[in-house]
Amino acid sequence: MMRWRLAALWFLALAACGRQDPLARAQMDCANDALPASAQANACRALIDSGNLSGPDRANALAASGRAHARAGDTRTALQDFASALAIDDANLGALEGRAAILIRSGQLDAAAPLVQRLVAEGGGAKAHLMAGEIAAGRGDYNAAIEAFSAALQREPRNAVAFAGRARMKEALGDNAGAKADFDAAIGIDPRLADALAGRCWLAIQQSRDPAHDQEARQDAEAAVAAAPRDFNAQTCLGILALRAHQWPQAKLAFDVAVDVRPGDPLALFGRGVARRRGGDGAGLTDMNQARDFDHHIGERFDGLGVATY
Repeated sequence: MMRWRLAALWFLALAACGRQDPLARAQMDCANDALPASAQANACRALIDSGNLSGPDRANALAASGRAHARAGDTRTALQDFASALAIDDANLGALEGRAAILIRSGQLDAAAPLVQRLVAEGGGAKAHLMAGEIAAGRGDYNAAIEAFSAALQREPRNAVAFAGRARMKEALGDNAGAKADFDAAIGIDPRLADALAGRCWLAIQQSRDPAHDQEARQDAEAAVAAAPRDFNAQTCLGILALRAHQWPQAKLAFDVAVDVRPGDPLALFGRGVARRRGGDGAGLTDMNQARDFDHHIGERFDGLGVATY
């Protein structure tokens, strides 16, 4: 009881200090990435506008503000904050990482590459190697991507994202057993990682049409969709499985989401077209023909996946 009272008194004292020194509280909140993005951004702005920061401390506050705005989806302000941080301290790891992540997400791999190279050279840790892996994967250099994801795992042996990334690269190189092992490892660490769940689902349906495997793949697809409802690979794998089971309404729902995420994607369009047509909606043929305009071999791909398109 005495310990509890002392802890309570200590907490109250800290709270009192926070009330007496708003700037100290802003400093704590600005550095706290677990706060809601708006709260963190507001704290960083108060800190930056106070005029009490200079040099690396100001750069760190700007980098933290950039992270908060990036989490809130305000990419423009995030990039401005990262640029301002780097103008003060061109070796600020937080700003380098934040800017590189935005560039990678937007497909600007060439612009991101030198930033990531600097991060790796400066000891940016597992995250730097993960980003190097994504750049190599985006360029189609699967062996380099495997090396980068493996480097990330050397630094963080239980990094589920690195296992999933390496699995995708192994699959691309035809190492299905290695890919399965890495997907299994990723899911063992993080059972809700949609990238790994959807990846294992696709690996399964491309290797076998055995109903037993379909059941396992369906579990992965449904778990991936539950974790990330707008994950393209999760919804398309679920859609293919529903088509193989002649579940036309369920397949259409999955491909509807996939088309919304990637309008014009031939896999999503053709899948939705098949679901509509087999479900009695003749207009599904429009989707199928549009998909063929983008990819003349899309019908063959569905045949290879065990889907009866007519």
